[in-house]
Amino acid sequence: MQFFPRFYAHRAFGHRLWPLVTVTLLLLSLNSCTRLSAEPSLANSSLHRTPVPTLYDCEIAKTLPHSRRSFTQGLVVDGDDLIESSGLYGKSFIHRYPISGDEAGYYKPLPESLFAESLTLMNGQLFLLTWKSGRALVLDPDTLSVRKTLTYQGEGWGLTRLNHQLVMSNGSHQLTFRNPDDFSINRTLDVYDNQEPVSNLNDLSAAYGLIWANVWHESYIAAIDPDSGQVVAKIDCQNLTRRHRSYDRDNVLNGIAWDEQRQGFWVTGKRWNKRYLIQLDTPPSRHPTPTVKK
Repeated sequence: MQFFPRFYAHRAFGHRLWPLVTVTLLLLSLNSCTRLSAEPSLANSSLHRTPVPTLYDCEIAKTLPHSRRSFTQGLVVDGDDLIESSGLYGKSFIHRYPISGDEAGYYKPLPESLFAESLTLMNGQLFLLTWKSGRALVLDPDTLSVRKTLTYQGEGWGLTRLNHQLVMSNGSHQLTFRNPDDFSINRTLDVYDNQEPVSNLNDLSAAYGLIWANVWHESYIAAIDPDSGQVVAKIDCQNLTRRHRSYDRDNVLNGIAWDEQRQGFWVTGKRWNKRYLIQLDTPPSRHPTPTVKK
């Protein structure tokens, strides 16, 4: 007789416990599903990690003389000529000379108060930055005479043309895209090598839809995606810098100009006695395929 009451008592307790057990099992199941659904997203996130930049050796196609007088700041190709800017207060000048010549050409001295920086061509005009005076000179590319002056805030370092805009560096890790009519800023771009900001961006050039930059006191040229700001490739120029910096640490790699006709970059450095034509066997991709890190 006592068995049945105990049996029913246990059954009654079981009925009260069963909903709690069901809820607990349901929550554990949902939690497991959440973890399973999250795992693929974590795995897939590795596909979107910033890829390591493609590294190119410095393949020299041609070597020509370069004036040791030039404290090179900028370099640009204009037809069969190179136009080069040289810095330092009281010594700044612009030099136009034949690409395949012997560095003759002619010089245009600048006022002693101006420290010449980078330069580029656009719309039949030569744009020249100055270091700290906040002035961009617009010159006739043939006579090198000044047509007008534009202004900007901060320091001027590198300058190039990309599509219908000017792109300028100021020694930081940021590039500014500017209107060539009044030098107003259209947008800014932060430059990163993977996750690290690339400071000291110096002379600039444009080729293959990318912005190419000297980095002050570094022995490589960086290729920058103009949309993302990521460095997608580098040209290792240590073999050049070793030849020219041994006698003066300030004789850094600087001056880069894309030569469409020769499909390569003319590069040199401050007070270097040589300039070099560098060609790439395979151009870098603007949006390289991400690499999966395991």
